[in-house]
Amino acid sequence: MRFIMLILVAFLVLGLLTTGFMLAPCQATASNFSANKATSTIANATLSSEETTPSKAAFQTSYLSLSITTDKSVYLTGETINITVSTSAINTHIRVQAQLPDGSQETVGNFTTNTTHTLSWTAPSTSGYIRFICEGDAIVEVWDYCTRYVCVDSDCHWDTYPCLRSISVTGNASSDIRVFSRTTSISGSVTDTNQRPIPGATVHTLNARQDTTANSDGHYEFSSYQLSNNYNLINQIPTVTETVSVEAIACEPQPGKTIQVQAERGASDVNFTLKRSFYPPDIDLSEFTFDAFSGWEEAKQPSTWQNILGITIDGPVEPRKLLYGTKEISPPLFNIGNKKLYLITKPEFGRYFLELQGAQHTEYTVAAATTLNSFYFEPVSVSGGIEAKDGQRLRLMLNPDRMELKVIKPPSLLLIIIPTVVGLVGGLVAAYFLTGGKFRGLKLPWLRKTIQGRAQEKTRRKGRGKKGKKK
Repeated sequence: MRFIMLILVAFLVLGLLTTGFMLAPCQATASNFSANKATSTIANATLSSEETTPSKAAFQTSYLSLSITTDKSVYLTGETINITVSTSAINTHIRVQAQLPDGSQETVGNFTTNTTHTLSWTAPSTSGYIRFICEGDAIVEVWDYCTRYVCVDSDCHWDTYPCLRSISVTGNASSDIRVFSRTTSISGSVTDTNQRPIPGATVHTLNARQDTTANSDGHYEFSSYQLSNNYNLINQIPTVTETVSVEAIACEPQPGKTIQVQAERGASDVNFTLKRSFYPPDIDLSEFTFDAFSGWEEAKQPSTWQNILGITIDGPVEPRKLLYGTKEISPPLFNIGNKKLYLITKPEFGRYFLELQGAQHTEYTVAAATTLNSFYFEPVSVSGGIEAKDGQRLRLMLNPDRMELKVIKPPSLLLIIIPTVVGLVGGLVAAYFLTGGKFRGLKLPWLRKTIQGRAQEKTRRKGRGKKGKKK
């Protein structure tokens, strides 16, 4: 019995050995292929024309998926741009470049990320289009088909099986934005209801808190108006809402204007028409501002200019006295540029006299304008020269319907002497007759003889008349 069991065990061991040799892979001597191709290892997962056919690499990834986006498509110079980069691989090395409007390139970022990365960049000072270019590379493990050489008995063949392998992948992406210049302009004109410019008018912007002044033609401009980041996109152009207001001395106030200011285009023809309550003639109005009346608080009140008389003096002369009738008055006197200006609040109809002093023959110009009870008088002016040594006098007549301004010229010497002589002689003659020729202080022999001769002639005529009647 034991002998039989030994024989069965011997047959079993022999069968197992025989089966093992038949399932073992073929050796190099039994194949035209090298031994390493007969062994299926992950190390053989790299691409090989003999082991792996590209058409069989069903799971192979040959590119890196990248994306780059920005939080907006339009920006202002100097504004912060938020850039987001996404990748489909871990440990991806990313390079972000910016192609600037002038053709140059600037590095925006250089980093490694696993999924998504956000970075910030400041928009350049040059306006135009900018393209962000994102390039990345990574090592990824992908499923692929590997092969091994299998022999069963004398039947040997290549067998394929899924396996993991590492490959290097690259990718790129781009995104375009537009950058607008932050500096733009606002311009317009300030005129009165007669289309005359109002130089010196002060123009304000509410949001940007900027001031400027109208020139001699009434034109103003904010040439460096700065757009804020608080803008809206209108037709893909950054646009801000601004309030512009104006104030001018001796003009009625006007509400501010709400306007739209666009990047690069700005805002033009923002015009103002102010109603004048007082117009000073022959004055450099660029100097006719609130600053010219420092210390005179009434100047800032529009009602002050509704009833006011202004007298300007231009030339190297000085005002010596200003009178209303025979009463001397002392209204405020201001220096406006190279001129002097009397401002009489609440003037009255009647005569005003202005006395000037200066060197003889000095030229001057005096002008006057007034507004009374909302009625505007056309300005009047007169030019002349100092004639008398002690100065010159002018008369201003303020009538209900008009103004008249004249120079009171001093009388000539003859005009003084002749009336004086005539008056003196006439007085003496009258005194002689009134005293019956007994005025002792009057010794005029020729006059006495003339009078006596005329009396005698008159007596002779009467005598001849009586003789004729008797006959």
